[in-house]
Amino acid sequence: MAKLATVAAIFAAFLLMSHVVEAHWTTITSVEIDEEGPRRGGSCREQLRRQDLGRCEQLLEDVARGGRRASVSERMESSESLRPCCEQLRQVQEGCRCEGIRQIVRDQQGQFRGQGSLEVARSARRLPSTCGVGPQQCEIRAAWY
Repeated sequence: MAKLATVAAIFAAFLLMSHVVEAHWTTITSVEIDEEGPRRGGSCREQLRRQDLGRCEQLLEDVARGGRRASVSERMESSESLRPCCEQLRQVQEGCRCEGIRQIVRDQQGQFRGQGSLEVARSARRLPSTCGVGPQQCEIRAAWY
């Protein structure tokens, strides 16, 4: 009878320990939050509709219209629109900046031909880096006419 009581006590102890371990494992949860994508404040399209990038548009127009009098980087740095453009870019979430810049380039494509189109694309590609914001470069393709 003592052996049966001992076996029953050991079994009860194992059963109790298994519930404790099971309770411990069931309370451990993991939550993954992705805060880097554009979903925090809505879609990029929504954010870009709300956020004005007019000074960036003006900056890229200045670059394209600058002719051969100065290099593209000199035209960007001397433009009165550079600082306000950078301020506007900082207001846009990092994951949406390139989309906003691409949208400006698409809107301007018909205005500039040949070399001007190429210079706009190069300047647009480096615009985040020029402004000191991420990402360093945007994928922008020049359209030749």
